Amino acid sequence: MRLFGFGLVMVASTFFQAQAATGYSKQFIQCMSQSSGQTANKEKCLKKELKAHQKLLKGNYKNYLKVNPQRVETIKQEHRRFEKQRDQQCNMTSTGKYAKVQQYECALAMTIEQSNRYESRSKVIKR
Repeated sequence: MRLFGFGLVMVASTFFQAQAATGYSKQFIQCMSQSSGQTANKEKCLKKELKAHQKLLKGNYKNYLKVNPQRVETIKQEHRRFEKQRDQQCNMTSTGKYAKVQQYECALAMTIEQSNRYESRSKVIKR
């Protein structure tokens, strides 16, 4: 049984290390590795990481608006569509402890992706 638990931790650790390139923090990876698979612990880790990435998303969104003043209304509409799609896709209205973990995982992945999208589109090419 111990070997199985150790193997599970190693697989999870490898998964989260691979995902780290997309924006997960070192603290999040460590938190998830130490969660021992307990739903409440995983939920805390995910909630904290989601909050940090929502803050980053907000900053990248504002910067994206700033560098695209001619497209402000279109960008705002796209952002509202993203939020609606994220809420629908991640089923933010589900209940139950494990449902929350799945919702946070989904919302976190989508938030990171959108934040990275805004950041990459905000880069000004200098000539």
